[in-house]
Amino acid sequence: MKLFEPSLLQIIDQELKTLRVPALLTGLLLAVSTPANAGGLLDYIRDYDLNDYALGLSISNSQSPYLGSSDSTLAYPYLTSFRHSAFTDDWLLLQGDNIGFRYITKSDWEIGFLGRAQLRGLALDDDIFPDLEQREWAVEAGPLIGWRGSPVHVQFRSYWELPNRHNGTTSELEFRLPREFPRGYFVPNLTITHLSDDYSNYFFGVSPEEASTLLPEFRPGSAINTEIGVTLGYQLSPNWLLQTKLKYEHLDSAITDSPLVDRDGLWSGSISLAYNSNLFRPRDYDGADKAQNFRIRVGAFNSSIDTKLLSGDDLERSLGAPSSETITQIDALFRIAFYHRFELGYFELQRHSLTTLQRDALFREQLYPEDTTIEFRSNSQFLRAGYSYSLMRDGQKELGLTAGLSWTRFEAEVREEGQQPSEQATVEVVLPTFGIFGSLPLGAKWHLGADIDVFILGLERYEGYMAYVALDLERKFNDNFGVGIGYNFYGMRLKSKKEALDGTLRVRYQGPKIYLSMAF
Repeated sequence: MKLFEPSLLQIIDQELKTLRVPALLTGLLLAVSTPANAGGLLDYIRDYDLNDYALGLSISNSQSPYLGSSDSTLAYPYLTSFRHSAFTDDWLLLQGDNIGFRYITKSDWEIGFLGRAQLRGLALDDDIFPDLEQREWAVEAGPLIGWRGSPVHVQFRSYWELPNRHNGTTSELEFRLPREFPRGYFVPNLTITHLSDDYSNYFFGVSPEEASTLLPEFRPGSAINTEIGVTLGYQLSPNWLLQTKLKYEHLDSAITDSPLVDRDGLWSGSISLAYNSNLFRPRDYDGADKAQNFRIRVGAFNSSIDTKLLSGDDLERSLGAPSSETITQIDALFRIAFYHRFELGYFELQRHSLTTLQRDALFREQLYPEDTTIEFRSNSQFLRAGYSYSLMRDGQKELGLTAGLSWTRFEAEVREEGQQPSEQATVEVVLPTFGIFGSLPLGAKWHLGADIDVFILGLERYEGYMAYVALDLERKFNDNFGVGIGYNFYGMRLKSKKEALDGTLRVRYQGPKIYLSMAF
């Protein structure tokens, strides 16, 4: 079992250094110059009013394609419009499980960008397929182009996976025949979906490493699925909207031949009820917090930890490193103007453990035999700094873009109990990051916020991603103090493209948090 290859980490760090300055400057120039050159567009965006939309609850049920997996039922809040997007020119696009933005031209062309959550792989049952690597959830995003100049609307969408776990893509060509009535709408659709080789192989294939006598190796290759569906919306009253969706997806034979799959097609449907009566605060901004230019939050999150160095097993499983710890986190925000701000965030994690190995372990050049008691120590530090520009900011909401840097340092030390010297490993990476943030007041005292920073890495030898996601719900006691709860996720994954090295560095921290907020 090989846990560490120092030359590989040195090459990673050397290649990353070539990206830092140019990528950061490019991001900052884009973030700063775009507002100055797009005043008309920003005015259009800032006129957006959440009270034009309704807040509701949806219950959905969908079949899983995987052998032995049960249907999935979810209940979740959602934002919707009383009119279907086919009949509006709104720049905010809420379309099925997609959310994004678009622009409608005078000649009825539709151009935009969409994102959605991909949860398909989570339906794999570990009890049925214990030897399969987990097909993880992801966020997919990509451009769209459509035409609405005839009774049949046509839209083409293409998605890639932001964490870049499999390099796969999906593309959809959809035909819709929307019909609107005084109290609702009826929209049937036909969608043809192309799944790339990498996408199909990841979700429906069996790799050589996963294959066994009961589960043979399988590579489905690219596939084309066909879907028919219908969306129906009906206004029960001026303030209430009932919406239902039903669709059937026919799977390509390349997928149904997989030993993981036991269906030829998938049914799914949902029923939703939404209410619209000016639920959100008015857009008019009275400037109450303009004087609060500095905000600091101090808190802690109880993190589950998953760390993997290159081609070895997880450190938590192999070396007995604690898989859950409480991490202290500090965040600061400084506004320099109404739409501009600087951000800084930091957390640090130290771990220590003693464990008796259940099998041989190789860490750098040192072999630790089975039944050896080893001492493990590690220290992880994460610092993020960025400049943010608010595309919109009023008494109802704030939404903006961020460009900055993230610095990560990971140190690990392993020694046989009571022995010297120890074997050590250090990884230090600085990456440019780009992200989006938003906040929404919920009444006079509550505040909901989200922050997402991402960097997708594609080098000659390596590929991967860095992602930071924070969700916060804060209760204000007065203008200066508040407490909040939320959820944090930080992940980094670097993977070697060279089969001879076959290396992966993966670090993940995620868990709930609680914090104290102070504003001045």
